[in-house]
Amino acid sequence: MFYKVKSIFDRKKFELALSEIMTTKVISITLETSAEVCAKLMVENHIGSIIVLDKNNKALGIITKENLIKNVIAANADASAVLALDIMSSPVITAPQTMTVIQAMQLMSKQRIRHLVILKGGKVAGMCSDTDIFKVVPQLIMLEQEYLKVLGESQITEELPDLAGYCDDCKEFRDDLIFHQGLYICHNCAPVGLLERNE
Repeated sequence: MFYKVKSIFDRKKFELALSEIMTTKVISITLETSAEVCAKLMVENHIGSIIVLDKNNKALGIITKENLIKNVIAANADASAVLALDIMSSPVITAPQTMTVIQAMQLMSKQRIRHLVILKGGKVAGMCSDTDIFKVVPQLIMLEQEYLKVLGESQITEELPDLAGYCDDCKEFRDDLIFHQGLYICHNCAPVGLLERNE
């Protein structure tokens, strides 16, 4: 009998918190910092974003490379005269350090952003970018696939949805993988007879 399998991203033991992948070295500025200084700080620290804080260390906004390109370079503005207040993205999208990587992916996708400000006890504790997430997602997928191979078909129920991951045949990332004879195959690569037996 052929069975569909469920992603173990839903299993608590495989949840990876943002605290484990976030960048704790956070570069911050004030509302009066110039765009020129922002750009220099990004280059010097090899980062793609800077947090704008108030006097109480509360995040007021965030400045990314995209902000500088759109509001300074493309606008042909004087970088020394443009202030952080004028170009920052606000309000800041934040997340607790206990949020999982998968939840962060969903939040960033929904908000259409590339950076999250991570909080601990209501205070800024770090930053997480899409690059930080992309570094660990392939490892989570591999862990998921190995787990399911060990688990075996006999312990998985028919009601579970298709698995998301890389097809062992075409090597494409798909959300319709099926587990058969120790391999993960997408619907496009699976034999017709195999799919018919599962309908």
